[in-house]
Amino acid sequence: MGWLGLAFAALTCGVFLGSPGRAAKVPSRSCFRPGFTWHYSQLNALKTTYNHTEFEVLGFPCNLFGKQEPGGNGEEILNGIRHVRPGKGFLPNFPVFNKIDVNGANEHPLYTFLKQYCPPTRDEFVDQAKLFYTPLKNRDIRWNFEKILVDRSGMPVMRYDPSTKPEDIARDIEYLVSQSAP
Repeated sequence: MGWLGLAFAALTCGVFLGSPGRAAKVPSRSCFRPGFTWHYSQLNALKTTYNHTEFEVLGFPCNLFGKQEPGGNGEEILNGIRHVRPGKGFLPNFPVFNKIDVNGANEHPLYTFLKQYCPPTRDEFVDQAKLFYTPLKNRDIRWNFEKILVDRSGMPVMRYDPSTKPEDIARDIEYLVSQSAP
């Protein structure tokens, strides 16, 4: 049985449709500086909205963009989310895994796979002084909270810029959920 999901970096973010325990792991990254941390509440809302389906959101933190993920492991990262950004006791209702590299020489194989099927969301990179990996490649994740939608067969189908609100992905999720119904 397949799954559908969304992956995000900073969380680099992943969203998946599939059975519990069968969803592929897609990177994400938590960041403790203001900017895109508002994504957490919208990702929780997406997960809640599609809780009756095989849709999953998976977060795999990384520290490649502005060194904004200070946490050393999953527990530290969750504590940062709970107490700093967004704070006020917030907890994601989706799994947040240990840090990985989504770009560069130590890039996780999952991101190598995901990026080969979806072009980048923009041509330019941010200030290279804020990128902590080499080499830079055309298909690299550009910044925190870039999202990749994955279909039930495990194939990436859409990549979203960090500026794309998670709620704005709902139409694409609806389509994939309707296409992948058993």
